[in-house]
Amino acid sequence: MATKGYRKYNAKKITIGDIEFDSQTEALYYQELRRNKLVSKIDLQPVYQIINPYKVTCKRCGGNGSTLNTKTSNYNKCRLCQGAGTRSKPGSIYTADFKVTYVDGHEEVIDVKGGPVSKDFPLRKKLFELNTGMELIIVRMDKHKGWIRK
Repeated sequence: MATKGYRKYNAKKITIGDIEFDSQTEALYYQELRRNKLVSKIDLQPVYQIINPYKVTCKRCGGNGSTLNTKTSNYNKCRLCQGAGTRSKPGSIYTADFKVTYVDGHEEVIDVKGGPVSKDFPLRKKLFELNTGMELIIVRMDKHKGWIRK
């Protein structure tokens, strides 16, 4: 599991057995999945590519691969793109909380939310669904109703 930076919503990591979860809500839902007899497999923290790596025109040389040296009036290989004229960008990934496989073979990707979502989450959700063709299931805990799936 990848190490994450600072915690925006003060969720505290919790360890159950030898598995560390990002929040208590996530750990509780994992236990709920483990008790479900219809679940055959649980993958933790599955990673999905939601924006593929891509190339952009180099901003320094404008795609020429070389820049004008004002002191010598010669063209030098662009140091930013190494003369290629384009720069590679890494794209973007989305890490869900769980990928669940049921005994009948169907799969669900689940994200557990214990508090407010980040500003970029709706866009990440749409990109995930667009690129995988799967619906992202959002699960929240309600004190009176139990687990609510959206």
